[in-house]
Amino acid sequence: MAQQAIKRAITYSVVIGTLLSGHNVIASESETPPLFTSETPALVPAFTEDVATQDTLNSPSVSKQEVSTKLQSWLPSEYKPLYFKQLVDVYQSNDLALIWQDEQITKQLEQQLAEVALTGIQPQFGRWLTLLETAQLTPEARDIILSDAFLGYISFVEQINQSGTTLLYRAAIQALPAPTVQAVEHFQLNLQQNTLGRFVVSFAPSHPYYPLMKEEVRKQLHQEVIWPVMEGKNSLKPNQSAEEVIALRQILRNLNLLPQLAENEQEVATTIYDEPLIAAVKSFQAAHGLETDGIIGRQTRNWLNMTPIQRAGIMALNIQRLRLTPPIGDTGIWVNIPDYSLYFYANNQLILDSKVIVGRPDRKTPIMSSALNNVVVNPPWNVPTSMTRKDIVPKGKADPSYFSRKGYTIYSGWGNDAYPINPYDIDWENISAANFPYRIWQAPGPTNSLGRYKFNMPNSEAIYLHDTPNHNLFTKNMRAISSGCIRVNKAAQLATILLGDAGWKQDRIDAALKRGSTQYAPIPERIPVYLY
Repeated sequence: MAQQAIKRAITYSVVIGTLLSGHNVIASESETPPLFTSETPALVPAFTEDVATQDTLNSPSVSKQEVSTKLQSWLPSEYKPLYFKQLVDVYQSNDLALIWQDEQITKQLEQQLAEVALTGIQPQFGRWLTLLETAQLTPEARDIILSDAFLGYISFVEQINQSGTTLLYRAAIQALPAPTVQAVEHFQLNLQQNTLGRFVVSFAPSHPYYPLMKEEVRKQLHQEVIWPVMEGKNSLKPNQSAEEVIALRQILRNLNLLPQLAENEQEVATTIYDEPLIAAVKSFQAAHGLETDGIIGRQTRNWLNMTPIQRAGIMALNIQRLRLTPPIGDTGIWVNIPDYSLYFYANNQLILDSKVIVGRPDRKTPIMSSALNNVVVNPPWNVPTSMTRKDIVPKGKADPSYFSRKGYTIYSGWGNDAYPINPYDIDWENISAANFPYRIWQAPGPTNSLGRYKFNMPNSEAIYLHDTPNHNLFTKNMRAISSGCIRVNKAAQLATILLGDAGWKQDRIDAALKRGSTQYAPIPERIPVYLY
């Protein structure tokens, strides 16, 4: 029933398969491959002022009590609206007239409701769509339920506007609070001004990729193919034999990565993971941001096993994430975290693109925005306390020579009066990673962990962009391997652009690098930075 409800909602709307059976597609940015490599933003309606007042809304011709009584009489006894008080206000301002009489407007709303339901973020959206499919519903009851769902959708969008990075990347929405008074007043005003269609459309992502993604969701949900499951537990390596190869071959045909069988042609029964399959798997891995080694490990197997309905759910989640993507253009630096890429625009022109390395799953790079305010040439590195305790102290405690080999100096504290401490003089028997009281500092130079350049931007997360001495890591497809900060492959080119704006010529940059001493170069006009 739920599948048919959402199917009818999406194309117009499309089906939502597993959503009411507990399927939840929320995944972290490091787990969800990018659908596209660059993104521009969506408009999220923000109701920040009271536009619908006694002066702008028409005076209702019916009382609240009359409206309340009538709405209750129209609804099935078993249905309890989430937003009855707001429904009374809306229908009172509309003089108890039905709201969803225009078929195209209704379909537009149901489309958007289905896209949210597909994500599994909040199961109530699937319940609304299922209820709307009930054959015995009267037109009046259906109208009220759809209005209730719209109020829930307004609430959802408002929550995304306030805390979308949490709701769309880390946790499901546990409840749908009532929409704000201002939002309900906008709803009422648009009803009275006969602009409901425009109002509904304003809640969909306005991102230019939205129509493409919506169409891809539709295609996924209308695939009628058998999707076998690869049940192996161990990594499947090239030229090995395994029963799951038979399922693999069918999956790759479903994905059009192998030629389709001709009419009456029998499927090959061999269980050898051979060259045609290896090549197809490598193509699949590349498209999903996985290591293109042809080895089917846990991640590759999980993605191969993902059914069209599950893929549609992830696409629907990414549709909602479009609401958070910052505007590309004008002047600024955009770091696409799941795509491991950086784009630097100046006056709407792309002047630099680069691979980046971002935070690993347990130390994620946050979704945030700031502005670059200076470039550090030959930066030193004061190792953050968390990294000191988790990464460095355990190794140094086991072998104190580790500090000198890595170019680390231990200081007695963080103040200006701090002095160096010999790691061999530390009482390691009584010092643990958890109570390590000292500061670890790494001198500038070619082996410094920050490389030759650091790009500072003020923020509460202590996140910045920087160079790295290990550029070979950029050959990896999966580059969520840092401790949170952004390593930039083309850091030297980025520094040249920014330092040029600060009046530095190339010979000055070269001389500074040769000297090796730390220099700070303020940026004349701060460059906006968006991590998304």
